[in-house]
Amino acid sequence: MADALRALIDAVGLQVGPGTEVRSDDEAWTLDVEPTGTHVWVATRSRSVWIRRGDDIAIVDAGTAALVEGHATITIGTGPERSGPPRVAETYAFPHEALFALTGVLLGAATLGPLADEVLALPPVATTGPPGAPSPDVGLALRHVGHLDGGRWHGAQQQALARLVVTTVLRDNPPPMLGDNGLARILDRLFDPAGPSSLQGILVGVRMSERTLERRCAAATGCSPAQLGRWYRSLAVRSALTRGDRPSDVATRFGFSTTSSRWRALERVRPPTTRR
Repeated sequence: MADALRALIDAVGLQVGPGTEVRSDDEAWTLDVEPTGTHVWVATRSRSVWIRRGDDIAIVDAGTAALVEGHATITIGTGPERSGPPRVAETYAFPHEALFALTGVLLGAATLGPLADEVLALPPVATTGPPGAPSPDVGLALRHVGHLDGGRWHGAQQQALARLVVTTVLRDNPPPMLGDNGLARILDRLFDPAGPSSLQGILVGVRMSERTLERRCAAATGCSPAQLGRWYRSLAVRSALTRGDRPSDVATRFGFSTTSSRWRALERVRPPTTRR
C-alpha cells in the first residue's frame, strides 16, 4: 500500500546515524552539541531532558524523542539551568559501577535533503506526540538498543533502530498538506510513483466527486491535484540538480528531451502550502 508520508521522506532523502548514550557520574549535567548533520535526534529512556536551540526550549519526557534542526547553540541538559558537562571517572573500583553512569539519553545525527523545508516544514524542535505521552515505538527502539550494546556486528541494527526513532518524530509532525484525513487515500495514490495518473483512477473506491476533490485539495494544500502531482514529480529532479548533477544528465535520466524542456517543466511547478 502506498504511504504519502513515506513517499515524501524518500523524495527528500533521510540519513540517520546510530545513537550514542550520554554517560555521566553526576546527576545534573548539560551537554553542548555540535551537529554533524542537518539535525540532531535525541531520545530518552527514563528521564526528562531539556533541549535548548538558540531561544527555543523543549522538554523531552521519558520514552519520547525529538529532532532538532542544526544551530550554532544546542544544549541538552537535565534541568532548566545550565550545569557542568557530563563527567565519568577514568576507572571504577568495581566494573558494575560504570553502569551507574548510563543516563538513558541517546543522541545522534540525522541529515535531511535540501528540499526538507519545502516538503516537510518541520519546526526547529520537533517532538513525538502527544506531548508528555511515551511513544511505544521510541520505547521499543530504546529497549532493543540497550540489548545490542556491546555486541558484535550490531551496527546495521542500531542504525535501523535510530531511523525508527527519527521517522517516529516525522510521523508525529506530518507536513501540513497531510492534515486532511479525508484526503489520505487520495494523497497516498497521488504520491505513489506507480499509482494512477488520472483523477478518475485516483478516485477509484473513494466516495468523492472530482469537483469535491479539487476543492478539498486546494483547501488543504493550496494546489489542485494536478499541481500537487507535478510538484511531487519535480522533487527528484530538483534534488538531483541541487546535488550538483549535470543538467544534461538529469534531463536524460528523467525523460526530458532537452535541458530547456526540463526547465520549462520546472517553471510550471507550484509548491503546496506549508503553514502550520
